[in-house]
Amino acid sequence: MPAALLVFGTAAPSIPAQAGSAVPGLGDCPLYGDVRICSGQVASWDKALLDVDLTLPQPDTGDRHPLIVLLHGFGNNKHEWESVRDAGDGADKWHWNNHWFAERGFYVLTYTARGFFDDGVTRADQPATPAGVPAPCIRPGSACPPNGTIHLKSREFEIRDTQWLAALVAQAYPDLDVNQVAISGGSYGGGESWLQATQPVWNANTFVTPAPTPALPILQLQVAIPKYPWTDLAYSLAPNGHPGPFDATIYSSSQGSPTDPTDTGQGNPLGTEKSSYIAGFFLQGLIQGIFEAGTTTPTYEEGPINIPAWAARALAGDPYDVAGAEDSLVAQIRRGLTEFRGSFYQDEAWAAELTSREVAVFSVSGWTDDLFPPVESFRQFKYLKSLDAQWPVALTVADVGHPRAQNPAVEWRPINRQAWEFLLDQITGSHRQQTNVLSMPTVCGAPSGGAGGRIQSLTAGTPEELFNGSLTVQYATAGNLRNANLPPNEDPDNLQTDPVVGFETGASGCRKSLTPAAFPDTTARYTAYSVALDRSRIFVGLGHVDLTYTLLAAATATLNARVWDVAPDGTALLMTRGSYRIDTPAYNTTTQAIQLPLFGNHWTLAAGHRIRLDLTQVDYPTFLPSNSLGAILTFPGAQLVLPTREAGDLTIPGA
Repeated sequence: MPAALLVFGTAAPSIPAQAGSAVPGLGDCPLYGDVRICSGQVASWDKALLDVDLTLPQPDTGDRHPLIVLLHGFGNNKHEWESVRDAGDGADKWHWNNHWFAERGFYVLTYTARGFFDDGVTRADQPATPAGVPAPCIRPGSACPPNGTIHLKSREFEIRDTQWLAALVAQAYPDLDVNQVAISGGSYGGGESWLQATQPVWNANTFVTPAPTPALPILQLQVAIPKYPWTDLAYSLAPNGHPGPFDATIYSSSQGSPTDPTDTGQGNPLGTEKSSYIAGFFLQGLIQGIFEAGTTTPTYEEGPINIPAWAARALAGDPYDVAGAEDSLVAQIRRGLTEFRGSFYQDEAWAAELTSREVAVFSVSGWTDDLFPPVESFRQFKYLKSLDAQWPVALTVADVGHPRAQNPAVEWRPINRQAWEFLLDQITGSHRQQTNVLSMPTVCGAPSGGAGGRIQSLTAGTPEELFNGSLTVQYATAGNLRNANLPPNEDPDNLQTDPVVGFETGASGCRKSLTPAAFPDTTARYTAYSVALDRSRIFVGLGHVDLTYTLLAAATATLNARVWDVAPDGTALLMTRGSYRIDTPAYNTTTQAIQLPLFGNHWTLAAGHRIRLDLTQVDYPTFLPSNSLGAILTFPGAQLVLPTREAGDLTIPGA
């Protein structure tokens, strides 16, 4: 008998085949492969009809059954975490899908988030459960039942949807153990998984007035497993590069402070928008759903919001303030993407867990994820550990997530095994314990051992403890960068290193550089090389670029960095990148020493290789250029600091 079943008991009779579900709105529960899935449109707390699938636990898996909610990514639908086999897609969904959990006695709730619709496109391994309302039914003016609008995981809307649907399932199935609830999701669903972790008690009765009769069951969330998530949506979409006000380190860089008494996300300047991602997501939302555009009745704390207006304002760029005060729409964006959509800003909720029960969290981030890089998990880990060193929060970082990530099966499979073990340990009652940060390397080319093989991983107590020393490159060449905001071909590396454009054009996850000779304008990009390394070093952590700039002819500017591993034959592979937004006089001065944080990596630098540093004001379309045309940044030199697994601080000069 599998050990997992011992957690839930084995003496109960099996669940009989059911012609229909007891959840209002769910219809028949036919077999898909060897699991039963009930499908239908279920009214949420505000009557929005949501497209829901409920996978029933397999027979003979006990008399009490836990519940797991699996949440899809932006633009996807309820099918993302569904499969007719345990193996799923062989990687991210391997042993992490509705089939896997149902076989082990779980009820599995999957649903299409409000505002989106099921486009009918599925992987070969996914069950063909029926879709909910078709696309025309969610368009303005349609006579079809509405399924709500996209609120970008607002705690006032999507967070309530999940808890409401979970309560309906628990009410319909008395054998569901309301004290054993877990949640997981990737990207859009990963951000919600972190937000749900701020609410250990799910009481959907408080969402409507008067409360439901009979009252809905109250559920206890024990475990959250966010995959490639955000914890600060403002910083992830527009990193400012400034250290976090929480502990003044780059490992907690954020938009603002979690303890800001105004709850407005204040602390750092609005950052550099990831323009290709923001534009891509907005287009995807227009095609596969409908955004909230100010139509919601302003009875909630957040009030009416207009997501298309947010996107337009963000992509219009700086300046964001007039006479030292942010314009009203920018202020709403700042508050909306922090206090209402970021787990990092739920300080009152996290503090309340200290006196009751701390939700256990196993968060998975990607070293090569240019959308939600590891700092999204790092800042939240550090904050929770500052509240309680025994908070049950564990992290894994690997070459996974959004592009540029390669998402190899050889990394996803051990990650999912660890996540499953963590879930089993905590699902019966989350409890304080010592936890770790695990890191897997980025490997360009096929890792040895295949999908079932092993690669070397590192474990430490904190993100900073992954490294024991540093490799510093001192580039003595002075820089003089101008903002001409010219087309992407001004810098031949812009397009091919962009995570969206490069991914869509089939470029490798390990981005290669064009030859420097193709670069026409030395005042638009600073490029410098180190001498060749005399020994191998393992770069693991974030890293940073240190310099003292002088800003001329403008009040704002953006400084972007790319760091390359250059082989003796000249092949250059992109290791990491970063961005820092200069905003004077509110947050910066015209001459200032700064530390530009990088997204980080776990990467082996071989002996004989050189390290190339690019600095530029324009790295478009990845980052939105400043509107301060003609801005000039000068600096006497730059210093690159990469944390290394090896002990000791090694310093080498620029070539």
